[in-house]
Amino acid sequence: MHADQYTWLPTGGWSPALPPAAAPSVQLVLAYGPVDAPPPEWFDALRAVWPAARLVYVSGGGQIAGATVQDDATVVCAITFRRTRVTAVATDGSGPDDAEALGRRIGEAFSYVDALRHVLVFTEGLSLNGSAFVRGLHGALPSHVGVSGGLASDGVSFARSCVGLDGPPAPDRIVAVGLSGDALVVGTGSEGGWQVFGPDRLVTRASGVLVHELDGERALDVYRRYLGPFADELPGSALLFPLALGHTVGEAPIVRTILGIDEATGALRFAGEVPEGRHVRLMRSDADQLLDGAAEAAVRARRSHDGAVPPVVALCFSCIGRRAVLRSRTEEELEEVQQVLGDAVLAGFYSNGEIGPHGHDDVDYPILHNQTMTITTLAER
Repeated sequence: MHADQYTWLPTGGWSPALPPAAAPSVQLVLAYGPVDAPPPEWFDALRAVWPAARLVYVSGGGQIAGATVQDDATVVCAITFRRTRVTAVATDGSGPDDAEALGRRIGEAFSYVDALRHVLVFTEGLSLNGSAFVRGLHGALPSHVGVSGGLASDGVSFARSCVGLDGPPAPDRIVAVGLSGDALVVGTGSEGGWQVFGPDRLVTRASGVLVHELDGERALDVYRRYLGPFADELPGSALLFPLALGHTVGEAPIVRTILGIDEATGALRFAGEVPEGRHVRLMRSDADQLLDGAAEAAVRARRSHDGAVPPVVALCFSCIGRRAVLRSRTEEELEEVQQVLGDAVLAGFYSNGEIGPHGHDDVDYPILHNQTMTITTLAER
């Protein structure tokens, strides 16, 4: 297995230069870039260089290239597998109410693939009920097949996102990439670094990804009271104060981030479900805790490679909310990951949600996370 990484800027072109001749051995090209994607001819150029590859494009709130974050550049990772097969499917989303059925349909599309080991999934990042989608996808796949990936983003604007397969991206698209074969080694790790604070709140009225009331009060009013001077910057400032579900002793919390607000109704819109009747608490963090979380995610991902082969590629999906806290120290979390994973090629993006294992067991079932660093490492025996 081999991976090469390139960056492209509209004003500066490629660094390094693309291969001068076609490279048909490359099977998978992952491109992470701004929501204003490159023009169609850019995709044609990639097809000429890598004619046999499946090309995925995902918009991010900052693109990861090694231990650096690129805001204006598109980062391209071209992967050559020796004995792993690549299968890709794409569909357009149809709204939050159909998310579980949509995930199930994508999972069923891989039913004919022999020796399927892992599915990388990239979805639009604003309207999809991510938790229901992942539940449907995982339920339709064999239990031994891992799932990881991320929700597309446009940073803190929360206005647009896009995903594409083998051509220019679209706003509502979902792409899944299946990796199959006994030679593949996959590691996954996910960690946040957030702490709960304040009193328990009961979700007294909710529907899917919308939370209308907490303790019988408009959810937006509760948040405004806690945010204080940050309230005028909603919804972007809510990235600093996500919500914890399942925060009881011995249970790893599931974190949910606000993606939008409704001033008229006082509802909050999250990336995944916040069920009615659940107890929740607000969360907060600081830079050092988040950096420790990134390192721990890398340690967990690396475990699958111990005694086998070192990771060749590390796909990093870190929440846009972590950037809001880390600010000028954002690249430090990538340095933490690189230090743990050594020479692995780091590629990825800052997302509106991360898909990975539920808890501290890397073979655990996948869920939608928010506010985590979620890492998928790849290698071949």
